[in-house]
Amino acid sequence: MILRKILRKIISWSMTDLQNVIFDKTVMFAPYSQVSNSKIGKRSSIGRYSKVTHTDIGMYCSISWDVTINAVSHDYTLISTHSFLKRPDLGGFVEEDNRHYDKVTIGNDVWIGAHSVILPGVKIGDGAIIGAGSIVTRDVESYSIVAGNSAKFLRWRFDKQIISELKEIKWWLWEDSKIKHNINFFTTPLTMKSIQELKANNCTDHL
Repeated sequence: MILRKILRKIISWSMTDLQNVIFDKTVMFAPYSQVSNSKIGKRSSIGRYSKVTHTDIGMYCSISWDVTINAVSHDYTLISTHSFLKRPDLGGFVEEDNRHYDKVTIGNDVWIGAHSVILPGVKIGDGAIIGAGSIVTRDVESYSIVAGNSAKFLRWRFDKQIISELKEIKWWLWEDSKIKHNINFFTTPLTMKSIQELKANNCTDHL
């Protein structure tokens, strides 16, 4: 069983394209994912066939399959939108790669649904949800749910009071031992009562 898990991980890594990526050892990369020039936080996961570049991703983020983050823009004000004017490997018309990337920033505990596209420069707040198939062209607020092409606000995940408490708690900074100690907080629907019980047990300090 252990050997099988090791082999599965080796095979998965062999089918993953990582270039200049800083990531925590708990990060999961699905086969055929491509990540470059990015940072990825604790326990975040990148789905199969997803492509990520020039992006900072926080902790506990769930990036589904076939997601594109920081899709390259093409300058439509020039005579051609083709990349041969920016890449030396496309005919040798330029000496250096002069493509420009506006970094995408993704907070913590963010869920991005399958087939979504996040455009350059977008900032996604903690706890946000991006619906499957969305094209995200502008910043997304913390704990909001957006979807569509282009993505529009649908609703908040929780009411304002709970969101305010979650921004203060920042549970993703907790050590594993603290999460295990308060596992009921994660396995039942979130309410102000459960948050108050958590605070009453003096568990909101960051370890």
